[in-house]
Amino acid sequence: MNCFDAPKGLRLRVFCTIIFLMLFVWILPTYAAYGEIITLVDDDCFLLVNEYTGYEELIPIHTVTTVGRENVKINGVISKNTLLEYTIPDEYLYNDPYFAMLMMEADKYIGYPFVYGASNPAEGFDCSGYVSWVYIQSGVYNTGRRGATGLHTLCTEVELEDIRPGDLVFFEGTMGPNVKGITHVGIYVGDNMMLHAGDPVGFADLTDPKWEKHLVDYGRLPYEEESEHE
Repeated sequence: MNCFDAPKGLRLRVFCTIIFLMLFVWILPTYAAYGEIITLVDDDCFLLVNEYTGYEELIPIHTVTTVGRENVKINGVISKNTLLEYTIPDEYLYNDPYFAMLMMEADKYIGYPFVYGASNPAEGFDCSGYVSWVYIQSGVYNTGRRGATGLHTLCTEVELEDIRPGDLVFFEGTMGPNVKGITHVGIYVGDNMMLHAGDPVGFADLTDPKWEKHLVDYGRLPYEEESEHE
Protein backbone atom coordinates (compact mmCIF):
# COMPACT_ATOMS: atom_id res chain seq x y z
CA MET A 1 0.00 0.00 0.00
CA ASN A 2 1.40 3.40 -0.92
CA CYS A 3 0.42 6.71 0.66
CA PHE A 4 -2.32 7.25 -1.90
CA ASP A 5 -4.00 3.98 -0.92
CA ALA A 6 -3.97 4.88 2.80
CA PRO A 7 -7.18 5.83 4.63
CA LYS A 8 -8.24 9.46 4.30
CA GLY A 9 -7.44 10.25 7.97
CA LEU A 10 -3.93 8.87 7.66
CA ARG A 11 -3.32 10.77 4.40
CA LEU A 12 -4.41 13.97 6.14
CA ARG A 13 -2.00 13.40 9.01
CA VAL A 14 0.86 12.68 6.62
CA PHE A 15 0.03 15.83 4.62
CA CYS A 16 -0.03 17.97 7.79
CA THR A 17 3.29 16.52 8.94
CA ILE A 18 4.91 17.36 5.59
CA ILE A 19 3.59 20.95 5.72
CA PHE A 20 4.85 21.33 9.30
CA LEU A 21 8.31 20.11 8.36
CA MET A 22 8.43 22.46 5.38
CA LEU A 23 7.50 25.42 7.58
CA PHE A 24 10.02 24.36 10.21
CA VAL A 25 12.84 24.19 7.69
CA TRP A 26 11.83 27.59 6.28
CA ILE A 27 11.67 29.32 9.65
CA LEU A 28 14.72 27.71 11.24
CA PRO A 29 17.38 29.85 9.50
CA THR A 30 15.89 33.03 10.98
CA TYR A 31 15.51 31.70 14.52
CA ALA A 32 17.99 33.23 16.92
CA ALA A 33 17.73 30.89 19.95
CA TYR A 34 16.90 33.84 22.20
CA GLY A 35 13.15 33.30 22.34
CA GLU A 36 12.79 35.58 19.35
CA ILE A 37 12.74 35.24 15.56
CA ILE A 38 15.06 37.74 13.91
CA THR A 39 15.16 38.19 10.15
CA LEU A 40 17.35 40.54 8.14
CA VAL A 41 14.63 42.10 5.98
CA ASP A 42 17.06 43.99 3.76
CA ASP A 43 20.19 46.09 4.17
CA ASP A 44 18.23 48.62 6.21
CA CYS A 45 16.49 46.74 9.01
CA PHE A 46 15.89 43.61 11.03
CA LEU A 47 12.45 42.28 11.81
CA LEU A 48 12.35 41.06 15.40
CA VAL A 49 9.37 38.93 16.44
CA ASN A 50 8.82 37.69 19.99
CA GLU A 51 7.75 34.06 19.62
CA TYR A 52 5.68 34.15 22.81
CA THR A 53 3.79 37.43 22.49
CA GLY A 54 3.85 37.85 18.71
CA TYR A 55 5.14 41.41 19.19
CA GLU A 56 6.92 42.65 16.07
CA GLU A 57 9.51 45.38 15.85
CA LEU A 58 11.48 46.72 12.91
CA ILE A 59 15.03 47.62 13.88
CA PRO A 60 16.40 50.14 11.36
CA ILE A 61 20.13 49.85 10.72
CA HIS A 62 22.43 52.64 9.70
CA THR A 63 26.19 52.99 9.59
CA VAL A 64 27.64 53.95 12.98
CA THR A 65 30.49 56.41 12.55
CA THR A 66 32.09 59.53 13.96
CA VAL A 67 33.17 60.73 10.52
CA GLY A 68 31.57 64.13 9.95
CA ARG A 69 30.18 64.25 13.49
CA GLU A 70 30.61 67.11 15.94
CA ASN A 71 30.51 67.48 19.69
CA VAL A 72 27.09 68.16 21.19
CA LYS A 73 26.34 70.81 23.79
CA ILE A 74 24.19 69.62 26.70
CA ASN A 75 23.03 72.15 29.32
CA GLY A 76 25.78 74.50 28.20
CA VAL A 77 28.49 71.82 28.49
CA ILE A 78 30.49 70.72 25.44
CA SER A 79 33.69 68.72 25.18
CA LYS A 80 36.77 70.42 23.78
CA ASN A 81 38.33 67.11 22.72
CA THR A 82 38.19 65.89 19.13
CA LEU A 83 36.20 62.80 18.21
CA LEU A 84 38.36 59.89 17.04
CA GLU A 85 37.23 59.02 13.52
CA TYR A 86 36.09 55.43 13.19
CA THR A 87 33.29 53.55 11.43
CA ILE A 88 31.91 50.22 12.67
CA PRO A 89 31.93 47.78 9.71
CA ASP A 90 28.34 47.27 8.59
CA GLU A 91 28.76 43.50 8.54
CA TYR A 92 29.20 43.52 12.33
CA LEU A 93 25.72 45.03 12.61
CA TYR A 94 24.15 42.67 10.08
CA ASN A 95 25.73 39.59 11.66
CA ASP A 96 24.43 40.23 15.19
CA PRO A 97 20.99 41.81 15.65
CA TYR A 98 21.61 42.36 19.35
CA PHE A 99 24.79 44.28 18.67
CA ALA A 100 22.89 46.24 16.03
CA MET A 101 20.21 47.11 18.59
CA LEU A 102 22.88 48.32 21.00
CA MET A 103 24.63 50.45 18.41
CA MET A 104 21.45 52.03 17.06
CA GLU A 105 20.91 53.37 20.58
CA ALA A 106 24.56 54.13 21.38
CA ASP A 107 25.02 56.09 18.15
CA LYS A 108 22.43 58.69 19.19
CA TYR A 109 24.76 60.15 21.81
CA ILE A 110 28.10 60.28 20.02
CA GLY A 111 29.64 63.67 20.77
CA TYR A 112 27.81 64.16 24.09
CA PRO A 113 30.00 65.53 26.90
CA PHE A 114 31.18 63.51 29.87
CA VAL A 115 29.33 64.55 33.02
CA TYR A 116 30.26 62.75 36.22
CA GLY A 117 27.32 60.86 37.71
CA ALA A 118 25.04 61.55 34.73
CA SER A 119 23.15 58.75 33.03
CA ASN A 120 20.67 60.20 30.54
CA PRO A 121 20.63 62.34 27.40
CA ALA A 122 19.18 65.37 29.20
CA GLU A 123 22.22 65.64 31.46
CA GLY A 124 25.00 63.83 29.64
CA PHE A 125 26.78 60.63 30.59
CA ASP A 126 29.57 59.22 32.64
CA CYS A 127 31.06 55.89 31.54
CA SER A 128 28.78 53.53 33.44
CA GLY A 129 25.75 55.76 32.93
CA TYR A 130 26.25 55.53 29.20
CA VAL A 131 26.66 51.75 29.12
CA SER A 132 23.65 51.23 31.40
CA TRP A 133 21.48 53.59 29.34
CA VAL A 134 22.42 51.94 26.03
CA TYR A 135 21.76 48.42 27.25
CA ILE A 136 18.46 49.32 28.92
CA GLN A 137 17.05 51.60 26.22
CA SER A 138 18.03 49.26 23.38
CA GLY A 139 16.03 46.51 25.05
CA VAL A 140 18.95 44.10 24.99
CA TYR A 141 19.40 43.82 28.76
CA ASN A 142 18.19 45.69 31.83
CA THR A 143 21.35 46.37 33.80
CA GLY A 144 19.72 48.89 36.11
CA ARG A 145 21.70 52.03 36.81
CA ARG A 146 25.01 50.67 37.99
CA GLY A 147 28.51 51.98 38.36
CA ALA A 148 31.46 50.40 36.57
CA THR A 149 32.05 47.95 39.43
CA GLY A 150 28.37 47.01 39.49
CA LEU A 151 28.40 46.29 35.76
CA HIS A 152 31.53 44.22 36.22
CA THR A 153 29.82 42.02 38.82
CA LEU A 154 26.96 41.33 36.37
CA CYS A 155 29.33 40.01 33.71
CA THR A 156 30.94 36.70 32.97
CA GLU A 157 34.63 37.19 32.18
CA VAL A 158 35.52 36.67 28.53
CA GLU A 159 38.96 35.64 27.32
CA LEU A 160 40.70 37.85 24.78
CA GLU A 161 40.31 35.31 21.97
CA ASP A 162 36.56 35.05 22.63
CA ILE A 163 35.54 38.70 22.81
CA ARG A 164 32.86 39.88 20.42
CA PRO A 165 31.11 43.17 19.66
CA GLY A 166 28.76 44.10 22.49
CA ASP A 167 30.99 42.79 25.28
CA LEU A 168 32.13 45.23 27.94
CA VAL A 169 35.70 46.42 28.54
CA PHE A 170 36.80 47.25 32.08
CA PHE A 171 39.68 49.41 33.32
CA GLU A 172 41.30 50.39 36.58
CA GLY A 173 43.50 53.31 37.58
CA THR A 174 41.92 55.77 35.15
CA MET A 175 40.97 58.14 37.98
CA GLY A 176 44.39 58.30 39.58
CA PRO A 177 46.40 55.99 41.85
CA ASN A 178 44.26 56.69 44.91
CA VAL A 179 41.04 55.31 43.35
CA LYS A 180 41.06 51.53 43.52
CA GLY A 181 38.99 48.94 41.67
CA ILE A 182 37.15 49.25 38.36
CA THR A 183 37.12 52.90 37.33
CA HIS A 184 36.00 52.87 33.68
CA VAL A 185 33.88 50.79 31.30
CA GLY A 186 33.17 50.84 27.57
CA ILE A 187 31.42 48.72 24.93
CA TYR A 188 33.66 46.64 22.70
CA VAL A 189 32.79 47.16 19.00
CA GLY A 190 35.39 44.94 17.32
CA ASP A 191 38.83 45.54 15.84
CA ASN A 192 40.35 46.56 19.19
CA MET A 193 37.98 49.52 19.42
CA MET A 194 35.45 50.53 22.05
CA LEU A 195 32.60 53.03 22.23
CA HIS A 196 32.47 54.76 25.58
CA ALA A 197 31.69 57.94 27.45
CA GLY A 198 35.09 59.52 27.28
CA ASP A 199 34.95 63.25 26.83
CA PRO A 200 33.14 63.30 24.48
CA VAL A 201 31.19 60.05 23.96
CA GLY A 202 32.98 58.35 21.10
CA PHE A 203 35.40 55.65 20.01
CA ALA A 204 38.76 54.78 21.55
CA ASP A 205 41.57 52.55 20.35
CA LEU A 206 42.29 49.84 22.92
CA THR A 207 45.86 49.45 21.63
CA ASP A 208 46.58 53.06 22.62
CA PRO A 209 48.93 52.88 25.66
CA LYS A 210 46.58 55.28 27.47
CA TRP A 211 43.99 52.50 27.60
CA GLU A 212 46.10 49.39 27.17
CA LYS A 213 47.98 49.86 30.45
CA HIS A 214 44.74 50.23 32.43
CA LEU A 215 42.72 47.40 30.83
CA VAL A 216 41.63 44.78 33.37
CA ASP A 217 39.38 42.36 31.48
CA TYR A 218 36.40 41.85 29.20
CA GLY A 219 32.94 40.82 30.35
CA ARG A 220 29.66 39.61 28.84
CA LEU A 221 26.28 40.53 30.26
CA PRO A 222 23.83 37.60 30.52
CA TYR A 223 21.34 38.90 27.96
CA GLU A 224 21.38 35.60 26.03
CA GLU A 225 20.45 33.64 29.14
CA GLU A 226 17.68 36.11 29.97
CA SER A 227 16.23 35.90 26.46
CA GLU A 228 16.28 32.10 26.52
CA HIS A 229 14.17 32.03 29.70
CA GLU A 230 11.63 34.73 28.82
